[in-house]
Amino acid sequence: MRFLPVVFGFGKCLALAFLILTSCQQKPAEAPAAPAPPAPPVPTLLTDTTAQDSLAAYALAHPHDTLVLLSTPKGDIKIRLFQDTPLHRANFVRLANYGFFDNTVFFRVEKDFMIQGGRSDFQTMKIGVYKIPPEIRPHYYHKRGMVGMARYGDKENPERKSSNRDFYIVQGHPMSELELQASIREFNLKLTPAQKRVYRTQGGAPNLDQQYTIFGEVVEGMAVVDSIAATPVDQQKWPVKEVTMKVKVLR
Repeated sequence: MRFLPVVFGFGKCLALAFLILTSCQQKPAEAPAAPAPPAPPVPTLLTDTTAQDSLAAYALAHPHDTLVLLSTPKGDIKIRLFQDTPLHRANFVRLANYGFFDNTVFFRVEKDFMIQGGRSDFQTMKIGVYKIPPEIRPHYYHKRGMVGMARYGDKENPERKSSNRDFYIVQGHPMSELELQASIREFNLKLTPAQKRVYRTQGGAPNLDQQYTIFGEVVEGMAVVDSIAATPVDQQKWPVKEVTMKVKVLR
């Protein structure tokens, strides 16, 4: 009986010592928060007033940027941009460098005619409201694989200025002589014998000739264009399953 107070007191000392030790322990230092990534650059907003001078200056600053890679779920397409359409080339390169096209899709697909891309319901990057002055060159025609810029019709757009984002790639199909002659008459086309031969053997869209600016040509990946053109579409020609893209300037 005499030992009970001693044992009880010793237990209280142990408990007190434990409390003192735990209260003196410091919390581990928290790792410093990682710095927030820098915001991606955004393009200067262009207008119809500023677009021509701004794009001309960009073309001069990027004289060798003429090859771009367009990657899609169906494969890659390489496009060579033409030097003698400098405003359209600069506009496409500029938007590609800002990553604008990476949040867009092919939104209009017409088999045996063309595929059109450059917009999406999810695109939030602002580029300004502007059109590109026309650079319609007589030596370019809409044979298979040519790349052009869409635009509003002549009634709303008599100057034939191009869209700032909507581009198309011609797929086409080999045309019979009867079909080609009908297009020549309907659209009052003046085609060389070589151009007629290309339309008959390779195909294209002669109904677009001398009305839209052609600014590039597919150099690799026409099989990918054909695959995209064959994708199922809804009544508005919008692919049932979205065909996304990533666009990178190679040089």
